[in-house]
Amino acid sequence: MPIPDQYNHGFNLGVGGAVVFDNRLLLVRRASRRGRGNWQIPGGFVELEETIENAVIREIMEETGVISEVRGLLGIRNRYSEDSGNSVYVIFLMAPISGELKPDEREVDQANYFGLEEILQLPQIPDINKEVATRALSPSPKLLDPYTLSHISGTEYTLFLG
Repeated sequence: MPIPDQYNHGFNLGVGGAVVFDNRLLLVRRASRRGRGNWQIPGGFVELEETIENAVIREIMEETGVISEVRGLLGIRNRYSEDSGNSVYVIFLMAPISGELKPDEREVDQANYFGLEEILQLPQIPDINKEVATRALSPSPKLLDPYTLSHISGTEYTLFLG
């Protein structure tokens, strides 16, 4: 199924948040037509006026009610297809701060924390999410850590370094 028109300009940028609490990973079940029934980490597309860090925090909050913070960069997926063009998906390791777990009932119909063994047994879970779960729930995930710096113009930005 093609990417929604507003994000399909031959290139799109998406984010996903691997929110870990008590050695369990937050997963959502997609309710929208795109990926319906799939269990995956919460996420979505980056809007033009936001950073990737703000986008992942927003997407997690919108889909699950959980307010979270970025712990580091876990991975990047890149793919190309005729239907969707060049697609980049940035995956963050996140920590919950507050909020009550509540699926939005529009994009997702279920949201819950799962241990790794439970995740590997879920029906309809894409391989990318199994891989993310394995790495996010490992005792020492390899991360690129966020550093806030200032450009000469005074604008702040985040640099992720290992």
